Amino acid sequence: MRKVIAGALALVIVLSGTVAARTDKRKKAAWDWMEANQQPAVETARFIWEHPELGEYEFESSAQLAAYLAENGFTLEKGVANLPTAWVATWTRGQGPVIGYLCEYDALPGLSQKAATPEQAPLAQGQPGHGCGHNLLGAGAAFAAVGLKQAMIANDIPGTVKVFGCPAEETLVGKVYMVRDGVFKGIDIALGWHPGGTNSVVYSSSLAMSSIKFRFFGRTAHGAGNPQNGRSSLDAVELTDVGVNFMREHVIEKARIHYVITNGGGAPNVVPDRAEVWYYVRAPKTDQMRPILDWVREIAKGASIMTKTRLEEELLSSCWEFLPNEPLSRLLYENFKEVGPPQFDQADRDFALALSRNFEKPDTARLLHTDIDTLEIVPLDKLPVNSGSVDDGDVSWNVPYGRITGACSVRGGSGHSWQTVTCAGGPLGFKGMVVAAKVMAGAGLELMQDRKLIQAAWDDFNKKTADQKYECGVPDSLPPPSRRKVSMD
Repeated sequence: MRKVIAGALALVIVLSGTVAARTDKRKKAAWDWMEANQQPAVETARFIWEHPELGEYEFESSAQLAAYLAENGFTLEKGVANLPTAWVATWTRGQGPVIGYLCEYDALPGLSQKAATPEQAPLAQGQPGHGCGHNLLGAGAAFAAVGLKQAMIANDIPGTVKVFGCPAEETLVGKVYMVRDGVFKGIDIALGWHPGGTNSVVYSSSLAMSSIKFRFFGRTAHGAGNPQNGRSSLDAVELTDVGVNFMREHVIEKARIHYVITNGGGAPNVVPDRAEVWYYVRAPKTDQMRPILDWVREIAKGASIMTKTRLEEELLSSCWEFLPNEPLSRLLYENFKEVGPPQFDQADRDFALALSRNFEKPDTARLLHTDIDTLEIVPLDKLPVNSGSVDDGDVSWNVPYGRITGACSVRGGSGHSWQTVTCAGGPLGFKGMVVAAKVMAGAGLELMQDRKLIQAAWDDFNKKTADQKYECGVPDSLPPPSRRKVSMD
């Protein structure tokens, strides 16, 4: 059996190599066009950086990115999956493969920062900032789609290019609800990327996660005069937190549970009749995470019984772990090697050195990544698991998905920080974005011309999902958080 599999893989590699040789000139022409026409994409990324907006409320950012695609001949379907800032952009040239690119554009709270400045300097204190580089992510994916479209026109290649505007990645909402509502159905392959400190292909997993709020309703009373008449909702929150903290000893080591009290009452001498706590529950696998989530729910219910308060829960989202695809990873890796890493200049190096003085232990010899990490394919049970969660996971369990990381920031800094924001709005970020877009466009061009590559990706996908059926963690009846009318009254 191993010999048969090895032979099949060898055939795929040979076929892929043949296509690569045949399309070198076509890809080179596409990349040359993208190099000469990158400025509108850069300006789109800059606009989104200058107008940071939180998830589900990215009205200006979403509109700007959609306008860029419309100007390049894509038709827009807006408000998909009942998400006001979600859309699908489509360009079609006859019957052929359907390749989808995934965009994000939400920012993070409290990270306002000036661009390309090596010292912390908020533009507007306390306001959002692109501490995950999603201004680059969205514009880069859209630029890749436009580059692929131009190559298809130039070479008379049939097929369809789709771009998915996915809001609220930071709260893991957008793609989960879009998958649930069938937005990604009908595409053959999905491609995406994320800004980071390195140039690499993602062949790893992430943590499955659920986001849930518990609200408790009690009865007010004077804290000193007649506390016996009160029923404290804050007591219920605290008992929930205590119970979960005792539970930690009895869950798997790699589980992660974190919370914040979002409403704890108004004054010490008033027994609080309303309180709320917000939980993230994570684990390497969905089937590990969901039992822990159910346990947390039971603890909250027990706290409400102990305090004679009423409990309401609100599930915000629930995402799967990321599932990598071997043929797509290999394809992206070969294209990454052809494109090469970003070409940073002396000004970039000087900026990186100045910024690194804010890091705890900077490695001044390796601040900018000027190589491409070697792709390492490992069995599923040996996959490295990243410490965070991504709603791309749900997409990857529904369609073969290839993902890369592009060097857009200085290594040694922290994600979700002002250091990332300052890189995402300046030359470092834009150079990395253009490289990532070229890699994704080149991979898309090969896929458009070789259905065997697409079939190989689906064979890998089907093999990896044979023993576990995808079930969305969000009920069909649940609207996105921004569409709900929630009150503590």
